[in-house]
Amino acid sequence: MSEGNEIFWQVGCLVATAGWGLKVLFERRRVARLGRALDMLAEQCNVQAALAVAGVDSVHEELLSKLSKLGAVQEEMRQRIEHEEFSLRTVLSSMEEGVLVTDERQKIRLANPAFNAVFGLEKSPLEQSVLEVLREPDVHRLLQEVLRSRDTMERQLEMMPGKRSRFITVRAVPMSDVRGRPGVLAVFRDVTRLMELEQVRREFVANVSHELRTPLAIFQGYVENLIDIPDLPESERNLVYSIILKHSKRLNALVEDLLAIARLEARKETFRWERLEPGELIRALVEDWKVRTNGASIAVSVEAPDVLPLVRVDRMRMEQVLHNLLENALKHSRASSGRVLVRAFLEADAWVRVSVEDNGSGISQRDLPHIFERFYRADRSRGAASDRGAGHSTGLGLSIVKHIVAGHGGEVGALSSPGTGAKVWFRLPVSQEGDEAFNSSVEESDS
Repeated sequence: MSEGNEIFWQVGCLVATAGWGLKVLFERRRVARLGRALDMLAEQCNVQAALAVAGVDSVHEELLSKLSKLGAVQEEMRQRIEHEEFSLRTVLSSMEEGVLVTDERQKIRLANPAFNAVFGLEKSPLEQSVLEVLREPDVHRLLQEVLRSRDTMERQLEMMPGKRSRFITVRAVPMSDVRGRPGVLAVFRDVTRLMELEQVRREFVANVSHELRTPLAIFQGYVENLIDIPDLPESERNLVYSIILKHSKRLNALVEDLLAIARLEARKETFRWERLEPGELIRALVEDWKVRTNGASIAVSVEAPDVLPLVRVDRMRMEQVLHNLLENALKHSRASSGRVLVRAFLEADAWVRVSVEDNGSGISQRDLPHIFERFYRADRSRGAASDRGAGHSTGLGLSIVKHIVAGHGGEVGALSSPGTGAKVWFRLPVSQEGDEAFNSSVEESDS
């Protein structure tokens, strides 16, 4: 090769190398601009701005346009997923029922707040086994059975029998995840309160039946006696009549108390409001009871300031409250040296508190929280006290007291321990200025 050709070849190589280097540099810059454009497209989904960064190029424009469409679809799917997740979280959080989702190994994949509340879970149970979290074999067996049979099942379970029993209904439904793997969706509902109310209803029906059966059986026995012995001596016949009259009054008192309880619980009782000084009402009632217990070894007294703040009450209903409390205290005071004390005083400048105390056998701590329930029978030693007082006990007196005081915006309670007597109290809010105008509007709306 001649020297000229060699020089020409070397120059050509240098030019080609320089051209290739320039092209590589140019392409790198295009790739860098395209990368920045893609970053902008990913952040802003703005094709025009991305093209301005990438430079006007038909290939870039077509590529970025397609990527923009793909990004818009992905963004729409992302927003839809976020919306559905938010809706699902909202629904699950607002549900009263506990919701649980487990996989085929009974690992917990989802649990809503209500589920944690039902079982008292303080930490998230996710990714743990049902048996490990709940320690309830019945739930574990139910979920296993649903996984095996692939059938929907519903059970009512009694949990924690060693403590306070709780009744839970569980509805378990087989399901599959997005990959087709089996799992279970279970819904838990705490029906303990419903079971307790059902038990109260059954006890109420049983107690009413018992209370009605006794006087009716007495009626039947004595009427049959009168029929079988028509020439019964007048003295014995009069005794029979007096017994029938006594138990008819008892039966009438029971029916009246049942109707009163029904009206008070249904809030259909109309109160006739007035503002009065409670001390005057208390002293008048105590004087009446002193006359009724004349001759008995029972001392009834009042301890109250000369003047108490006015309270807003229905006089007749408040007299019923005091009558019931006094009758209860007299019935359970000691057979000899009985003492009943009625106290009234201002409490915290906002309440007038009234208590009726006896010196009887007292009430056990187990029975104390339940004495305001209908027909609840406390310690039998109290029930064995003689029937002092003029009333006919129906077992509803304290329940009526509770409902009447609640209707006045007040509270009731009791303090006692066995052998030291009992104190049953209630308190009413002090009447404020302007109550009379409010009272008249209440009476009009009730009527």
